[in-house]
Amino acid sequence: MQQEKTSIRKAARHEAPVIHQLALDIWPKAFEEILTEPQIAYMLDRMYALPVLEAEMDRGVEYFILNHDGKDAGYTAIEQKDPTSWKLHKIYLSQGLHGKGLGKYQLQTMEAVAGGYGAVYLYLNVNRHNKALGFYKSQGYEVIKTEDIDIGNGFFMNDYQLRKHL
Repeated sequence: MQQEKTSIRKAARHEAPVIHQLALDIWPKAFEEILTEPQIAYMLDRMYALPVLEAEMDRGVEYFILNHDGKDAGYTAIEQKDPTSWKLHKIYLSQGLHGKGLGKYQLQTMEAVAGGYGAVYLYLNVNRHNKALGFYKSQGYEVIKTEDIDIGNGFFMNDYQLRKHL
């Protein structure tokens, strides 16, 4: 990775449309082999509609946008859960940039941000069939529990919850 061409910025509330568009471009491709099209459409609306993104920002979820070669190409989101724990809600990168170290850069940046806020642990959820599970384990995350989360409309998120001591 050429770091001089890559940066991560904290997203301002007025950048919610940027995150929305990145999600529309990235998210369905990330889950096309795991989830059905109806579930992908339902989750995109539930998680990435502009009012949802703005409400999350208003309640303290911090979004970050990765820019590579002058183009916004990924996003992350973290939120404080308690005095010692933060949760990484989202970490996505344009598929054409996978394998270049940028996802690792995103993850390490979020760990540094959370650690800078005093976090001792960073948690995340990952679909049990997501190939990213191996990536997270290689970065020091451990599976601490299995969750089947009812998200409505007959859909579930079948996840592992992972944790890393920062």
